[in-house]
Amino acid sequence: MRHFAFIALTISMFMNLCACNHHDDKRPITFSELPHSSQTFVETYFSDKQVSAIFRESHGENEYEVLFSDGAQIEFTSKGDWDEVKDRDEDGVPTGFLPTAMANYVATNYPGVNIIEVNKERSKFEVELNNGVELVFDKNGNFLRYDD
Repeated sequence: MRHFAFIALTISMFMNLCACNHHDDKRPITFSELPHSSQTFVETYFSDKQVSAIFRESHGENEYEVLFSDGAQIEFTSKGDWDEVKDRDEDGVPTGFLPTAMANYVATNYPGVNIIEVNKERSKFEVELNNGVELVFDKNGNFLRYDD
């Protein structure tokens, strides 16, 4: 029994040590500290919104998060490419940066419904609509399936 307690304690200490080593460094930055491509994205598609905070998160490589006063947010990769956009206001996410096929699919199949969240992954997009429907598209914006 003592042996089991020692192993459990050792595992617990190791897990705590690992958790400390993977501490995320999240600090506020200014707009000018964002990668240029991120600045251009915000200025092009979110110029009507007021930025409330910008953070650089470092866990391996830098990632960036831009928060707006109305609750919208954008996450950018270390290279400055967007990988997640959320905008739950009545107009939803602007669609100008999305693949045309995706924007057309949503407009045709869900008239009057807006995209409120887009997650870009390596080979697909996951999209949430303001009616609760979740869709998955390939990297070219072609509809694949409904998300579970």
